[in-house]
Amino acid sequence: MKISVIAFIYALLSAFDVLTGGLQAQTPPVAAAPPADAASRQEDVNNPENTLPTEEQRTSPQSAYFGRKTDRAVSAHKVNYFAINHWPSDSNAQVKFQISMKFRVLEPNLYVLRYNLFPAYIGYTQKSLWNEGQKSMPFEESDYNPEFFLDYPVNVLSIGRVKLRNIIIAPLEHESNGLAGNRSRSWNRQYIMLRFGLESREKLEVPNSFLADKALLYVKLWRASGYSGQNDYLRAVGSKNNFLDYMGQGEAGISVRNFLWGGSLKNHQLDLKTPLFRYRRKKSYGFEFRQQLPRMNFALYFQYWYGYGETLLRFDRLGHRSFAGLSFSY
Repeated sequence: MKISVIAFIYALLSAFDVLTGGLQAQTPPVAAAPPADAASRQEDVNNPENTLPTEEQRTSPQSAYFGRKTDRAVSAHKVNYFAINHWPSDSNAQVKFQISMKFRVLEPNLYVLRYNLFPAYIGYTQKSLWNEGQKSMPFEESDYNPEFFLDYPVNVLSIGRVKLRNIIIAPLEHESNGLAGNRSRSWNRQYIMLRFGLESREKLEVPNSFLADKALLYVKLWRASGYSGQNDYLRAVGSKNNFLDYMGQGEAGISVRNFLWGGSLKNHQLDLKTPLFRYRRKKSYGFEFRQQLPRMNFALYFQYWYGYGETLLRFDRLGHRSFAGLSFSY
């Protein structure tokens, strides 16, 4: 027994010696040691040259995957942000954040007669109000917004640099705040959206879900249903209005890219939106501004809301509130 164990250990050491000898044989000769000052520069972790990614890191599968954001199955849908309206120590402080993504249902090479006849996406957006300044920090509301839509990219109807970019058709969109009783709010929509782009004179990078164009105009029209609960609530509080008087039967928006300054802070975007076909006395406007931080996936974010319909629970409340924080991309 002892002899067999000794023989096994001897064979294992021999195999290890052969393996390490082979690796040493494949290792290229070591270059001559650089001068002392050069060696000190190579060891300086604060030297930017020493923090550059290696060739192996630049060509890794992860780098190739995240570098092709337009070819990914999952991508950002609406603006993703995390913002607050007061200092965290303030009892009225409220955090507002939104998470939004879309999932491409079919592979992009699954075409019929060389055309993508079914560019289907599943989208999900969640918007939450978190009362961070209150005791136990409760959530006031979270609105859940799943949808299924077809996004047809087109480049027709050109008038100079203005082009019709996308026709989006959604047979199903649902939004609900997930609450029960008289605080429950929900509705359904089917919509069509037209997006017009103004081509930039120079090619624009697309960080943080910014526009590829210099400007964008969109018109979204919907057919709404399933909102009778909101109308019952309005009757209970003595209002003669209905839900669509506040939310409208469509929405229009405009976005402008890189119009304030240049240099390292040139990447910024302003977004404005308002409901269409609402009651004329129920105005509402949303304002968002994003300033991309250089070499980061984050942008400084500012939001201002005036009017009705900020969230489902607040749809009949007139408000004018501002939030500041960060938006992000993935």
